[in-house]
Amino acid sequence: MIFKKIRSLVGRLFNENQQMLIVMFLSDVFWGLRKYFLSVVIEYPEEFLENWSKIRNHSSQDKERNFTVYQLIKIHNKIFEGKNTNIIEFGTDRGGTLRTISNFTKANTNIYAVDSFGFHADEIKKNVSQYDTHYQGRYRPFTKKTRFKNFDHSKMTNELNKILIKKNSKLETIVGYFPNLENDKLKKISNIKYSFVHLDFDLYKPTIDCFIFIKDKLEKNAIILVDDYNFINQEGVKKAVTDLKIDLSKGIQTQSGQLILYS
Repeated sequence: MIFKKIRSLVGRLFNENQQMLIVMFLSDVFWGLRKYFLSVVIEYPEEFLENWSKIRNHSSQDKERNFTVYQLIKIHNKIFEGKNTNIIEFGTDRGGTLRTISNFTKANTNIYAVDSFGFHADEIKKNVSQYDTHYQGRYRPFTKKTRFKNFDHSKMTNELNKILIKKNSKLETIVGYFPNLENDKLKKISNIKYSFVHLDFDLYKPTIDCFIFIKDKLEKNAIILVDDYNFINQEGVKKAVTDLKIDLSKGIQTQSGQLILYS
């Protein structure tokens, strides 16, 4: 409880971009010590390290969590090799994870990225629940003045589509407060089956809404990656999974706080 209060205080003293720099530094120190205390050394693939060096300043994830994304995309590619597939990400932030997905996904994959991108901060704040204590009070996350300052989601989309077009694939970013999207945008993503889902909305209600939305839209053997599942300041995510009675025996909890589920 004491550490949770300290972590929450840090979140209020520093803006979101500063928090990410602190998290990255502490994570590098912590996982670096793994070698000395547990005699564990991970040899990261060169392509992952090259990608990480380019995205770390955009990422809301640390290196370990992003490595999970990288590995799961590789597994996804094997499972659905030779097939046309669709990937959806709820909570794109500044595109760290999305860049990893786009760089390493197989050919013939359409990607949909859903986020407010700072334009719907008031709606997000209004829907903060009793289970999202870190986000209550004056703290206003995900705004154009904080996390999305000097960020252009259209520019990001164009950059990634230059990569994806070579793989006969395409990215479409959808701006809005999910599930209250414009009708044509909601209809588009509603009539699709998904092979990979990345869920990173941080909060209780959006996590509930996402699981309800994807429940009947999953390919057989689809992978669902839930970020922040065991994070003490995003406890609404775990509460949502618990309230939905999701079968955890069909999933894996990672040491870096994520939950991996399989359909």
